[in-house]
Amino acid sequence: MEYLVDRSPYDYLGFPLPMRTVGWLGRRHGVQGASATPMTGAQLKRLRAASQRLGSITLGWHDCDFCGDFKGNGEYRYYLPDRDIYAAPMMILHYVEEHGYRPPRELRDGLPEAEQPPWDWRAERLHAVLLDQSGDPDFRCQAAVDLANWNDPRALDALRRAAHDEELADVAGDEIGRSLAAFLDRGLARDLLTEDLHVMVRYGIDEASGR
Repeated sequence: MEYLVDRSPYDYLGFPLPMRTVGWLGRRHGVQGASATPMTGAQLKRLRAASQRLGSITLGWHDCDFCGDFKGNGEYRYYLPDRDIYAAPMMILHYVEEHGYRPPRELRDGLPEAEQPPWDWRAERLHAVLLDQSGDPDFRCQAAVDLANWNDPRALDALRRAAHDEELADVAGDEIGRSLAAFLDRGLARDLLTEDLHVMVRYGIDEASGR
């Protein structure tokens, strides 16, 4: 995993939306923000609540450069009300809780109490990417992951349609299923007939639901 300065433009892996970086730490440059004001309990609670769904899972694992006792894979994406997006490695909570890392104030103060942002240009872009059958499969997979951030019928409709896209379901069906499970948990997809879905979509639903 690369060291990236907080608030740098994200260019580590491809993603359909512009993002900035937080928490990409390494021994060469030490722990950013360690001298910043400690996070409050409310800030840490919001960060934990927003760090649930991983995207950009890779084949390898990264060891913590500071202790070697923790491994991470994948990224959390944080959608702030001001319409900025931050990408962090899965290890961000470990860095905060064990090594004194403090994310930038914009993130500490900007994470909302509610988990779902209002529908905006970010959702529109992800919606379009997911439904573009000629688009990059990796981008479409990331869109399937992140559309679950929006508690909106347009997101649910796009995920339903993606679940019946055989080509996409072959490569990203489990992620589509996990996103559909989020809507099932919210009681917004009670009429979803899972037996009609691709086997990988069903797998993702079952895994996310703990079946």
